[in-house]
Amino acid sequence: MRRRLACFALCTVLVSVVATVPAGASSTQARPPGSPDLAAMSLAVTDFPTGARVVRQRYVRDPGYVASYEREFSLGGTRFGRSRLFFVFTELNVDRSLARSTRTFATIRTLMRTKRFRDALAREIARQSDVERRAVVVGRPRTPRIGQAAIAFPIRVRAQGISLQMVQTLVRVDRVLGSILIVGVPGRRLFSADADRLSRVSAERMLAGLVPTANAPPVVTGTLNPGFTLAASSGAWSGDGVALTYQWERCADAAAGCSPIPGATSSTYTLTNGDLASTLRVTVSGRNRLGASTSTSVTTGIVAGPAGSPTATAAPAIEGVVGPGAALTATTGTWAGVPTSFAYQWRRCNATAVCVDVPDATSATYTLSAADSGSTLRVLVVATNAAGSGGALSAPTATAP
Repeated sequence: MRRRLACFALCTVLVSVVATVPAGASSTQARPPGSPDLAAMSLAVTDFPTGARVVRQRYVRDPGYVASYEREFSLGGTRFGRSRLFFVFTELNVDRSLARSTRTFATIRTLMRTKRFRDALAREIARQSDVERRAVVVGRPRTPRIGQAAIAFPIRVRAQGISLQMVQTLVRVDRVLGSILIVGVPGRRLFSADADRLSRVSAERMLAGLVPTANAPPVVTGTLNPGFTLAASSGAWSGDGVALTYQWERCADAAAGCSPIPGATSSTYTLTNGDLASTLRVTVSGRNRLGASTSTSVTTGIVAGPAGSPTATAAPAIEGVVGPGAALTATTGTWAGVPTSFAYQWRRCNATAVCVDVPDATSATYTLSAADSGSTLRVLVVATNAAGSGGALSAPTATAP
């Protein structure tokens, strides 16, 4: 029993020494605004086989970093690979910039490679844990291929007949610096491969928390009549320093045949007559140094004219034989609301029903060209009266040879 108490006391002291809160830091429960979600990026109990429990987790306010987060696990001898783990301490720090995090990590790596610094670290561990200096050994560092940069070094303490092994791994992923301290069961060997495996999981979580990720799609609101402006929310995103861009798309059918609208790249879009008889959606793209992702809204309802404007009771049709150099003619279709004028826009469509306007093809007739080979054609007919404009799309033609 006395030996077990001594083991526990030694582990507790050493963890408090090696995983100490930096000078000037203070505890806080709030996630600092503008920082990535470090709690989601930290190791979790699910990363261990069984028996792990979180004994402490918190954000720490450290003036040297944008945000800092700690999480401690008690494992009580849980087997992880060939090792048995007693305790794991993790810390994540968001530096102010990528350049600064790179310099910080390079400085740490340079210091750890010097025997003088390792000896100084061993003396400090011995002093704070009240053991003889020769009882503490800080080993030479390794550079495992983890994250964007990593350094790992063993720490061994022998006191009161007890041998305790630890591995400290420092990992950098972009501007986040991670620290993973793994403490083995007293008297048992701690294998470097197991420490690397756990550190690699930590680095993967760090990367996953930094890349742009859409957690909720954008939403489009507004009145679906020409002349009215639609607005798109950005949706919900996670990641670090995510820059968002927008692209509005016009869809020939309810949710298919969508093509980008040239120049429609802001969070708002003003509807035109060219959108009549179509639905719309918006795609929001998030990008940072580490990657990119997109998120697309559901399609809107069909864009129609205002009350009293012409309404198609029968869609327009395309007459003519589809062949090289052939001339096609669009009928107006049948309308309620007594149209006073008609306008036309021919569209070229690919095999997936994505259609784009054919430049200058705005009359009732259209002559096929070599550019139409392998495509189908549709026509948008816009009917106008004093109340406004309504629109209808023809069915596609056969594929042009």
